[in-house]
Amino acid sequence: MVHLIPKSKHVIFLLAVLTLLISNTYAQSPASAGQCAVSSVPPQVRAEGLTERLGTVVLQCSGYSPAAVISGNLSLFFPVSVTNRVDANNNALDAVLSLNTGSGFVPTSIPGNINGREITFQGLSVTVPASGQFSLQVSSVRGAAYQFGLSGPQSIDASISSPFPINQSQIVVAYAQTGLYATLYSTGITCVGSPVPAAITLANLFAAQTAFASTRVTEGFAGAFQPRGPSDDTGTRFIVNYSGFPSNATVYVPDFVAGSDAAIPTAGGDLGGTQSGGEYIPGSGTLLLARVQYTDSTGAGGYVTTLPAGAGVFNTANPVPLTNGAGFAVYEVVASNPNAVEDAQFPTFIGIPSVAAPATAQETISFAPVSTLAAASTTAPVPRFEATTPPSDCALVGDCQAGYFPKLTASTSGLNITATAGATISNHVYIAVDNSAGRIMNWSASAFYNQGSGWLNLSPSSGQNNGTIILSANAQGLTAGTYTANVTVSAGSLAGSQSFTVTLTVTAASTGSTTGTTTGSATGTGTPTPAVIVNSVVSAASFASGPLVGGSLSTVLGSNLAGTNVSVTFDGNPAPLLYTGASQINLQVPMAVASQTTSTMVVTVNGASSAPQSLPVSPAWPAIFSGGVLNQDYSVNGPGSGAQAGSVLQIFLTGVPADAAVTAVIGSQTNLTPLYAGPAPGIPGVQQVNVAVPAGAGGGSTQVAVCATAGGRQFCSTGLPLYVN
Repeated sequence: MVHLIPKSKHVIFLLAVLTLLISNTYAQSPASAGQCAVSSVPPQVRAEGLTERLGTVVLQCSGYSPAAVISGNLSLFFPVSVTNRVDANNNALDAVLSLNTGSGFVPTSIPGNINGREITFQGLSVTVPASGQFSLQVSSVRGAAYQFGLSGPQSIDASISSPFPINQSQIVVAYAQTGLYATLYSTGITCVGSPVPAAITLANLFAAQTAFASTRVTEGFAGAFQPRGPSDDTGTRFIVNYSGFPSNATVYVPDFVAGSDAAIPTAGGDLGGTQSGGEYIPGSGTLLLARVQYTDSTGAGGYVTTLPAGAGVFNTANPVPLTNGAGFAVYEVVASNPNAVEDAQFPTFIGIPSVAAPATAQETISFAPVSTLAAASTTAPVPRFEATTPPSDCALVGDCQAGYFPKLTASTSGLNITATAGATISNHVYIAVDNSAGRIMNWSASAFYNQGSGWLNLSPSSGQNNGTIILSANAQGLTAGTYTANVTVSAGSLAGSQSFTVTLTVTAASTGSTTGTTTGSATGTGTPTPAVIVNSVVSAASFASGPLVGGSLSTVLGSNLAGTNVSVTFDGNPAPLLYTGASQINLQVPMAVASQTTSTMVVTVNGASSAPQSLPVSPAWPAIFSGGVLNQDYSVNGPGSGAQAGSVLQIFLTGVPADAAVTAVIGSQTNLTPLYAGPAPGIPGVQQVNVAVPAGAGGGSTQVAVCATAGGRQFCSTGLPLYVN
């Protein structure tokens, strides 16, 4: 039999059910005015971090009926992934929900279950004490701050879903901002001959004048460098990656680094301060880094070097293991002052018994362990970080204008170019580029056109430290008139940039035939012959200063070099001339100079001679032509036309004698054996080297160089950018 409930009673039944459900959730009478006030003290967290500890969220509850029971689920939602370490059920192992009913906060046994960007504490049940007041707090939730990017500081909010009324459903729990700033040789460490003492100590390395380059790390905010904390696997770590060292290099770094606030900071002296291994007073709470041995390539695992007993006076250093010229070192913060912005610096010592490829070694640094896992995990390291490139720390340290940083100084005596409409050549003008301060300065030059476009040639358009930019014009497609362009030479935010105005005057092409005119001579009648002036002699490939090499190509730069009768001699031996112009002569150095250490050059134009110049001679001096690296399909290697791993490069250069032993350098791989190394067919003074791109060269941009061994010494070209797909 079915019993029907009258309509009026049915409504009363539904109200009773709703009342029961509400009482199970809030366990309070309608007259109770209970509510919870939400608060948090948001910390600064590292924007590079993937497991940053967010601020504690507190719910201060009052106005409840004593003995009432409140039950339900408490959830927090974030704009970033929750990344605590979890068990097999995805319950956080370190996030904690605590309850305070009057005697302080006591952790509950309720786990926080993680689902993407949410953490939920299920089955919460609170019996309200006689005071009608209680508090809840959620602590040690970790989040992937890196998902907000590095343009901070940015606030990270939590949205709250609770089983009782709250005064606000959203609250700031952290501010993400960059935690690591640095100064390092990211643009290349010059590899030169450098002695190594018999006994490796910091004092002995400094005394032996072993070459070194210092690296400095600085906190983006106080507390960014942290010793190992609760539920952390490690303290904050740094991984320094090195690559491109020659095969005969050895690299050493200190075992301990005393920070800027230590009794005596560790310093090489090339970034200010007094050269010292450093001294740390245990218990002082100042910044101290210790090297970690036997980590994996991400900087995880390994063993932290044990501090010496007593006062920490540091003098020990150990090698960085290198494989194919590449290796890494890892440091961990073992002590710091959370209330001060600290920095630390350490020298990297480079021992090289003989000259090898110049300026090919590279250095990078980041927080460690590095990872791309932005999710909760049962095994991934805590903390862990996205690999990022730290910005310069000079503004934080206050030494951006210090003399040990590079400083661009560019100058010119005038940038006025003349050309005939339709002509492909013009006179040449120059911009001298110098690094007037310390360290290494990479620079590049670019042109912005005010009239016309593409008519200005810059050679070279980039370089390192000191160099000369040769400017010429191509007047094809231009009509008679005046054209201007602004050339900017830039060397980065630290070294600065300079701009110059270039003026091109294009004259109309002659429509009729002309006959030559005689200017006379210095001793006869008519206009005197202008003085022949030689400013410099450079490699015809790189336009960089260097010695002569018998049979190679060189370029003479100066003024009044063009005429009807032009010759260049070296110790009286005539040089074959490939090009002559008013400010430039390209020539092949006579083979007769190969057996000498110096040679005297004279340029003669229409009977007038330059002052004799004594020039150095070298057995070899390789230099790769700009645009002289071709892919296997004969396309010029560049950003949009990279080589494939395993394909064959064709490298065209000068400065390599026929009897030299030739090897190539691609990225960190040295001593590569060419498939061919010899004269470029049909091009006097130019050599061709064919070499396969190693399978491990990787994608993106690297460097290529050519080395030649002659006269018992090895000479290597400056590395040029190489793009590998």
